[in-house]
Amino acid sequence: MTRRITVRRSAILCAIFFLTTLAASTAGADDPRYEFLDAGWVFDDPDEGDSENGWFGGGSFGTRRFHFFGEYRDPGRFEIWEVGGGWHGLLGRSADLIAEAAYVDADFDEGYRASGGIRWMIADDFEINGYYNHIDIGDFENDGFSLGAHREFGRHFAVGGQYEFGDEADTARIFGRLYFRKDT
Repeated sequence: MTRRITVRRSAILCAIFFLTTLAASTAGADDPRYEFLDAGWVFDDPDEGDSENGWFGGGSFGTRRFHFFGEYRDPGRFEIWEVGGGWHGLLGRSADLIAEAAYVDADFDEGYRASGGIRWMIADDFEINGYYNHIDIGDFENDGFSLGAHREFGRHFAVGGQYEFGDEADTARIFGRLYFRKDT
């Protein structure tokens, strides 16, 4: 178990370093945007218990360096509300380093999520992202690394997906995104 966690953390650090270096060396793509509404499907696969799937919806709005977000998830077993904020910037026009904190209220208890990662627009209409996430809700703790991507169609709509590899649960999601403001 300890070796698995150590290998996973090493892989996460290498991936973050690689993405940060790569993002800092590119220019020309649009900025990542923080003014949107999301809705989609979520698949939750805990290490203990049955897998569930359901839906989620949320949104985000932002300023030049800060963003605020909220989300509701119903993966089948319980409902989860999340609200928080974060800082973004530092890597230039097409990429942002991200730090976030959120209050999490699940049916069974409440807690927090802390995340750090990178969002990178590798083209004007295509973003990839990676995050390290720590979730602590009552007796449940999950450390994981998520990878995601989305493709924009026009200036106001995108589709995408994300997968989180967690030590206690894995989560996958696909979504549609509606942008409600032009680039900041």
